[in-house]
Amino acid sequence: MNANELAYELEIRSVEGSQAREAATMLRQQQADLKIADDAHDILTRTINEQQAEIETLKLQLHTTLTNRNLRTYDGKTEINNEPLAWALRKAQEK
Repeated sequence: MNANELAYELEIRSVEGSQAREAATMLRQQQADLKIADDAHDILTRTINEQQAEIETLKLQLHTTLTNRNLRTYDGKTEINNEPLAWALRKAQEK
């Protein structure tokens, strides 16, 4: 039984002017507030998941751009090379 059903039962079993009618009204309002909160939670969860996917896509694009720019080839790695650029250039010149 949800809050709306409980409110209905309280209302039909109450006598005129009793506190049961007020309780029924409060239960209905709480049920409506809970629905709003659930909807907001669903929207926020969906937004967070979309943003995380976008972040992962951007990270991969950044890695691909940096790899292509610095090494002129894409080696398929998913990690970014954190070696200082001067060392990487020195190694490239030594080859």
